[in-house]
Amino acid sequence: MTVYRTNLIPNSNFADGDEGQVPKHWKVKGPRQALIPNFGLVMEDDRNILLTSGNGNENCIGCIYARFTLNGGKTYHMKVQFQVSDDVNPHKNMLFTFYSDQGFNNGIFDFKRMEDGWIEGDNRFFVPDDGEVVGEVSICFRLSRSGKAWIRQVSFEECEPILPRNVSVACVEGTAPLEVWGQVMDLAGSQKVDLILLPEMFNSSDYKQDESLDGPAVMLMSQKAKQYGMHVAGTFYHMDVSADSLYNTGLLFGRQGEIIGRYDKNHLFSPELLEGGVRPGSDIPVFETDFGKVGMMICYDSWFTDVAELLALKGAEIILFPNAGYYQSLMPARASDNCIRIVASSLGSPLGIWDTSGAEVRSPDADLTRHANCDTTFSDVHQDEFSGIKILFATLDLSQSPSPHNWGGPMKSAPGGRRNRREQKDLLLDEIKTHINNW
Repeated sequence: MTVYRTNLIPNSNFADGDEGQVPKHWKVKGPRQALIPNFGLVMEDDRNILLTSGNGNENCIGCIYARFTLNGGKTYHMKVQFQVSDDVNPHKNMLFTFYSDQGFNNGIFDFKRMEDGWIEGDNRFFVPDDGEVVGEVSICFRLSRSGKAWIRQVSFEECEPILPRNVSVACVEGTAPLEVWGQVMDLAGSQKVDLILLPEMFNSSDYKQDESLDGPAVMLMSQKAKQYGMHVAGTFYHMDVSADSLYNTGLLFGRQGEIIGRYDKNHLFSPELLEGGVRPGSDIPVFETDFGKVGMMICYDSWFTDVAELLALKGAEIILFPNAGYYQSLMPARASDNCIRIVASSLGSPLGIWDTSGAEVRSPDADLTRHANCDTTFSDVHQDEFSGIKILFATLDLSQSPSPHNWGGPMKSAPGGRRNRREQKDLLLDEIKTHINNW
């Protein structure tokens, strides 16, 4: 096994340099001199630490950067360890970026707290081009009047290639009795899909045809999941006797026929509440599967942005979207806004599968304003039909998540759900909540 250990960034642990000064091999830059934050070395625990802090201006923005050479056509692991003061949010106030002179760009977008109290962020990405490439790693500090961040190390090392992470999915369109749905799942199972999604209320749209968790629709999904070793999802009206409540419930079954996820529809269609007495759900869960993280939104949920956004923020890679009918043109926005894939099955509207760039897998080039500028992340797209039920199959590669506007990489592209690509001082969520609650 090849071992990669060479950190390409010069003076990556800031050991070389004088206290109060910029570390050797690093330089400072910013769009305006008056906005550049403070950068300098401080001594802590007998070692140099890079301290960056606000300069008294709440609009401060600036970077400290180091340049180095690397080989194009290889995959690299970029990692940073740092601490912040209580008034600094890494997603808002910091950026850790990589740019090549050839125009490629990427960076670190996710962080986790370590046991010693430090914060670690990392990312792996492929750097294109052949031969020697000049690259630049930057540590940016922004939009904080007096916040502080202490960085103890940043690394950039060659690593193993990123392998495809494929999942085969199937979605459906139409209405049918339970026995036909069983045969549809047989067809999907014979093609060895990892997941098939049935529509909303696939068994019955009658509020009075509610089921328990051991009813016929539930048992059918469980049986077929176990029979073919695949995941199965769909919704039904579920009477929860223990809570004396009726829900529009979506279930996700694992390969052994076990329930691995349940979602109760949050945004009810008004007749569901006013005529059926259906109770709105209140949780937005994400489900772990053996191929990745999955969430669910149901029909009327799609008219609002919050369910899809929260699922993506919680780490979902695919949103299952069972529905009775929906506005198809919303799907590219829901997918690309949140850098997430959507699989839609419907009783009365077209089926569909969208990738993170908002492309529908059957016609990815239909929208000429989409500029993903990368290879497609789906394959094996084909359709079938059984007893009037349309079935769409596709294999999705979860290892790649392109933006709909991709100019060399995620630092110069549409944000696609990346929290630290919101170039704004204040979130508008509290004000939105206030106006929703005003009367």
